[in-house]
Amino acid sequence: MTEVEQMNIKEGLQFAVVGKFAHGWPDMDDLREAIPKQCNIKGNCNVGLFRNKHILIRLFSKEDYINLISKGEFYITSKEGYSYLMRTLIYDVNFKIDEETTKTMAWISFPNLLPTFFGQESLFAIATVVGKPL
Repeated sequence: MTEVEQMNIKEGLQFAVVGKFAHGWPDMDDLREAIPKQCNIKGNCNVGLFRNKHILIRLFSKEDYINLISKGEFYITSKEGYSYLMRTLIYDVNFKIDEETTKTMAWISFPNLLPTFFGQESLFAIATVVGKPL
């Protein structure tokens, strides 16, 4: 594990997701209440302002992280009834707020893989050819 990965775990950022709003967004209290319900987050999460039009969602379970990233976008409805499009982006140390992300979630299939290689360590080693496995 790299020093950066250790720091992310220490700071609770290993399952962090950036929410990006294109045209307005509800106030922060509305977001803190709406996001767990409307994005089907089962565990705890912290929602805070990241930068202009961006929020940082700190999740505490891998399942919730995968759920947010794999769907990619959500319509968040405010208490007033307005809906706001929120795109979810993968947060990492190289995240740049002024650049569009080039990362995406991909499902990979290994149809003829021998059972010997079905351990997590082996699967992750094979999957790193494509990107960072979850």
